[in-house]
Amino acid sequence: MDNLTKDQRKLNMSCIRSSNTKLEQTFLELLNENKILYTDHPKLYGKPDCQIGDKLLIFVDSDFWHGWHFSQWRDRMPKKYWVQKIEANIVRDRRKFKKLKRTGFTVIRVWEHELKNKKRVLDKLKRRYEK
Repeated sequence: MDNLTKDQRKLNMSCIRSSNTKLEQTFLELLNENKILYTDHPKLYGKPDCQIGDKLLIFVDSDFWHGWHFSQWRDRMPKKYWVQKIEANIVRDRRKFKKLKRTGFTVIRVWEHELKNKKRVLDKLKRRYEK
């Protein structure tokens, strides 16, 4: 149950970053360590976290906020608001990825839990970049 008032929750939520998060920083450090050239936060529809080359867009997403395997844990959410919020994020992400793909981009999502295995993330990038 949420123990904050509406104003307290609003203030708390306003402090949550939408860019330059720890997840993004970890991912960009990985690219730097491996001398992979990228543009961070390209000014494109959907606000990708980075771009490699002309057509590869990468979104680094939190497991919670973007609903990784949400169907497995949605019923444990304490409030209907949070379920609706995460479901809306999932729908928005699908719509944005489809639109970007239709315009010729390759879209990769790197999930928070994937960053624990840097080699796998690099392999995922290389597979998609070499296509």
